[in-house]
Amino acid sequence: MKDNKRDSNNFRDSLEAAYFLILPILCIAALLRGCGAHRAPAPEMTQQEVAQQSEGTAAGVTVNAAGGAVLSQKTGETEADTAQAVGSGSGPSEAYAAEKKITVKRNPYDPDRFEYIDGTENITYADDNYESLQGIDVSDHQGEIDWDQVADAGYDFVFVRVGFRGYGEEGTLNEDTMAIEYMQDAEEAGLEIGAYFFSQAVNEEEAAEEARFAADVIKRSGVKLDLPLVYDPELAGGSAGRANNLSREQVSDNARAFKKAAEEAMHCKVALYTNLFWENTYFDLDALNDFEIWYADYEEVPQTSCHFTWWQYSETGYVPGIKGAMDLNLWIRNRD
Repeated sequence: MKDNKRDSNNFRDSLEAAYFLILPILCIAALLRGCGAHRAPAPEMTQQEVAQQSEGTAAGVTVNAAGGAVLSQKTGETEADTAQAVGSGSGPSEAYAAEKKITVKRNPYDPDRFEYIDGTENITYADDNYESLQGIDVSDHQGEIDWDQVADAGYDFVFVRVGFRGYGEEGTLNEDTMAIEYMQDAEEAGLEIGAYFFSQAVNEEEAAEEARFAADVIKRSGVKLDLPLVYDPELAGGSAGRANNLSREQVSDNARAFKKAAEEAMHCKVALYTNLFWENTYFDLDALNDFEIWYADYEEVPQTSCHFTWWQYSETGYVPGIKGAMDLNLWIRNRD
């Protein structure tokens, strides 16, 4: 009986040891899977624009499990480093926000009210206080678009890429070859128009240059924007990306410089393209409060606790009048 009891205890101890050995690995694996699921490229870019040096990889996200709107401030970490830190249960740093006395404007939406429209892959937000509009975002990789078909299918707005900076050392500025045509034709079809610029700025001067470049393209189109010009900074080009190792302070300063220059150049609204990884790692809390946000997250409900206005919820949508997989977006606005 004693031998049996000793064997039982040894077996139990072995199980406990195995459990505590495997648990951290499972946590990290789960988090890395989440980061992969939330990886939101600058629309159409990650797989398609390496040759043009405009590819970007906007990263995954970190949510405050308690539902709070305070985000951590870890400067200079890589995406993998952040994934490991979050996977270990560290979560967002409320201590930083308490010290700085800063609170991010909260995500006001009830996750239970997001639902698929019957018979479609489109998501809506069912709340009498809000209006939900369906939209897309496009770059010249979409080729020719039948905008009347897009409008007839129930899409109300579009964000058009007006340009990008290459991620190589020279960081040349490039106009999207279809930007002007897209904006003009989409406006004629009755869609509301916004624009975005894929940034690889490494300092405020370059960010301001990008804003002026984008404003020039929009002015030449003759289209008046209904939606903001969006600043879209992303990781790109693997280890070769010229803007991949910027600090949180520099990224946030770049965003503010882009905003200031765009407002001076064309008196437009400026928004910020983010996802949870960027909110957690690359933008300071003041920046998140200073912009309207276009948020990317390919889950059934948005996972950020930070405010946003537009949600890019899919990169695999089908849209009549456009060939290939499309990014689908939801615009949630107050009815009043």
